[in-house]
Amino acid sequence: MQKTQLAQKRQLPTIAKGVLRPDVHFSQCPIKASIGVLGRKWTTLLLRDIGFRKIDRFNHLLESIPGLTPRVLSMRLKELERDGIIQKTEDKELVVRWTLTEKGEDTLPILTRLMAFGSKWYAGEVFEDKVPRTLNEIFTKPEAQAIVQRLYES
Repeated sequence: MQKTQLAQKRQLPTIAKGVLRPDVHFSQCPIKASIGVLGRKWTTLLLRDIGFRKIDRFNHLLESIPGLTPRVLSMRLKELERDGIIQKTEDKELVVRWTLTEKGEDTLPILTRLMAFGSKWYAGEVFEDKVPRTLNEIFTKPEAQAIVQRLYES
């Protein structure tokens, strides 16, 4: 058989159960594709610091994440920039800063859900007093509240 015929025979079966539409065919699982980028070591912590903590300088990012080396930080920043998740800017004094792009901003609700999960189910590891908290108890600033609100709109 020719390769195209073999490829057609190897199509994944249609899933009759579950919540996904059976008429939508994936070439790759969208979760797998997302984890391929967001699942790289240190990436979610970098996005947390750039997006939520507004840490935008190389050395400050390095200081904010214990165990992260300059070499790995440089690699991750380049990967995130290549993937269109962050962008590098330089001001007149040649100070380099990192910010989230629109694509990067779309990761914030994902990170927020991870925070909600960890705050609820791993409070003993997350909080000094070991008391679970809701997102509204963690985020107080209006811009953070807007991120939480976006979770429920999308």
